[in-house]
Amino acid sequence: MAERAGSGEAACAEELAGRGAPAGPAADGPAELLVRVRYRSAAGRRVVQEPEQMRGVRLEEHPPLSEPVAYKRRASILTEWSAATSGLSVWCTSAAQRDAAMLLDFDEDIVCFQSLVAELLWEEDGGQGRRGVVRPAFFARTQGGQRVVIVHPPAAGEEGALEERVVRVAARAARWQVRPLEVPTGVLAESLECLAHFRGADLAPDPELRRELLELFAAPCSLLSGAAACSKGTTALGHVWHLLWTGELTWDRSVPLLPSSTAWTSKAAAQQANTTTAKTEVEGA
Repeated sequence: MAERAGSGEAACAEELAGRGAPAGPAADGPAELLVRVRYRSAAGRRVVQEPEQMRGVRLEEHPPLSEPVAYKRRASILTEWSAATSGLSVWCTSAAQRDAAMLLDFDEDIVCFQSLVAELLWEEDGGQGRRGVVRPAFFARTQGGQRVVIVHPPAAGEEGALEERVVRVAARAARWQVRPLEVPTGVLAESLECLAHFRGADLAPDPELRRELLELFAAPCSLLSGAAACSKGTTALGHVWHLLWTGELTWDRSVPLLPSSTAWTSKAAAQQANTTTAKTEVEGA
């Protein structure tokens, strides 16, 4: 579910000592569980707070707690994903996390996300039992303002059950939604890899060209033929790929995405275009 850190247990014990009552009732498990959130404040200081105090805190916009390092138990890769959604750099410590970041960036409902910004410090039985650290994969925010904690697949057995419990206790108090880490595979992963090259704002079409392309793709057609039919001709193909990334154009995600693939204007983009056109006509009347 989340990365484990045995080396952080001593540090988390010191920070947890004397900090309030247990956050998890005995009914949640055989032992009382105290959970706190460690993160870096806007001023750059490392602080520890009770989960209740994290309500409204935009962790997805905060700086990382520490210098990122590749995680030895997953595919060893350390990459910096430049999120088109927010303009932020998101560090990924495994190949799976990097692909998950790409999928989050593609998700129209996610407006901001970040990794390595917070840890969940936990201890059982008022410091007399076990203690440790859980590191979620990402923290994110949706279009509706819901804050989300995205977690790695759980470890097997008792260890994984405890991690799930730690996240559940913190999320309930902080009012976070818990989501599993989703990693694209197969054809979708290949398509997103291709689209990601066109996610930059420099490839966004101007309002007039956007409107023209959305009208051309109102009837399904191939990417290449749709671009060729617009005023800029096939030089607009990059803009077409960008509209696929933003979700204004869509395609059958179960098949490979090629210049010959069929695409069409999404329902949301069509509705927005109709609203804009109607507003322009009213203002010009």
